[in-house]
Amino acid sequence: MAQRGEKGERVVLFLELKMLADVGLLAKPNAGKSTLISMCSAAKAKIADYPFTTVEPVLGVVQVGLSDFVMMEVPGLLEGASEGVGLGHEFLRHAERARLYVHILDGLSDDPVEDYRMINKEVEQFSSEMAEKPQLVVVNKLDVTEVREQKDELEARLLEAIGHRSNGVHFMSAATGEGVDTLMGKIVGALAELPKENVDDVPVAEPMHSRPQQATRREEVRRENGVYVVVSEAMERLTAFADTRDQRVLLQLWREMRRSGMADRLIDAGIEAGDTIRFGKVDIEWF
Repeated sequence: MAQRGEKGERVVLFLELKMLADVGLLAKPNAGKSTLISMCSAAKAKIADYPFTTVEPVLGVVQVGLSDFVMMEVPGLLEGASEGVGLGHEFLRHAERARLYVHILDGLSDDPVEDYRMINKEVEQFSSEMAEKPQLVVVNKLDVTEVREQKDELEARLLEAIGHRSNGVHFMSAATGEGVDTLMGKIVGALAELPKENVDDVPVAEPMHSRPQQATRREEVRRENGVYVVVSEAMERLTAFADTRDQRVLLQLWREMRRSGMADRLIDAGIEAGDTIRFGKVDIEWF
């Protein structure tokens, strides 16, 4: 006979997308990332003179001679990004899988060197593996006279801050294109020395090959307040989803109890016609 069916399983899954790119652009808001990726690729990043014009990662394919690579603009990072400030976790997780980082500094910032330290500190607190990846440090807005005049001094301070990991400091103007071609050449050269990430090597959670099984309760029959209580997972499952008002269903249950030996146990316990049997929350009459 048809059953009403069991209650289905309900699972809540949290899925996280991490984009895969060769180059990730790191910077504070308004440092010129959108302008750069728009200039050197076909990506249409939103550009405006206010912070957080980019609120989600932007990917662009950059062609340099016979070489090409995928560049990703990560929305600007603020102090405390590793703790989620300014949606820091949302932004940093996408940059996590880039092979090379281009660290763009705003030449008009109050202190570009301090900006460099702050961004790297947030990256390191978010992921030590991410912090170990190579970086190209780039100072933007060279077209501004103030930045050009302070170029040598700023370069010396940045080289001191970068220390042993220094690949030099590059200056450019994303707005006018000055120095951009040279930067793209440096990126191609740096990528050529780095291994490509194999998607198959990315660790994934082990699949669950079988559902965890609960310990099976021992079957038993006992009498409580005149009711014969049957402890049997199989019978409780059958009766819970069966229409016990239908006599044909009751006959099926009776045959199942005979087959499993439960009927004999009830008879041995002294059950008589008209007595009540309880399977879990379902009561039926012995006949």
